Amino acid sequence: MDDDQPPPSDRDHLADRIDGLDARVSSLERRFDELSGDRRSPNDAGPPVVVWQNLSPANETEELEKLAEWADWLQKRYATAGDWLQPCWWRHGFVVEELAALRTAWLGVYESDEATPSTAALDWHEAAEKCRERIRRAIGTGPGCTAVNHKPDESVTEDPGWAEERVAMCGKMLDPLG
Repeated sequence: MDDDQPPPSDRDHLADRIDGLDARVSSLERRFDELSGDRRSPNDAGPPVVVWQNLSPANETEELEKLAEWADWLQKRYATAGDWLQPCWWRHGFVVEELAALRTAWLGVYESDEATPSTAALDWHEAAEKCRERIRRAIGTGPGCTAVNHKPDESVTEDPGWAEERVAMCGKMLDPLG
């Protein structure tokens, strides 16, 4: 037996401890990703999906800056009809979610280290057109924003009808936040 090697029972014990620690580190990494707002499927080598509701204010600001830079590039690059993305886009949660999903898909096609299907870019462009149409409808026919006028999204829980319905369903007033 080599003098530098621990006995087999100690090696087995150390190997088990290392495996246990590896599993704990993986679990902590997943939890960190979840809490930081980054989520990706374990089988997905693509960019992480931003989960906006889980972001800290600092991380949300950082992600929104990245998204704004990309949205500006998108608007200039594709120079489509200007009515699809109004200057107030970042104030509309739906639009932020749509653009974030579109950006994640774009990163997966154009900045991936993995091989992508030969039709991936074309598929992205088709998805982008659908996304632009949804944004156009959400901003234009939703609140009715224009290039010079922002109208905020309406909260469904601040509607008096919401409180009345909740009382009718539950028999008492409930705190919408608790």
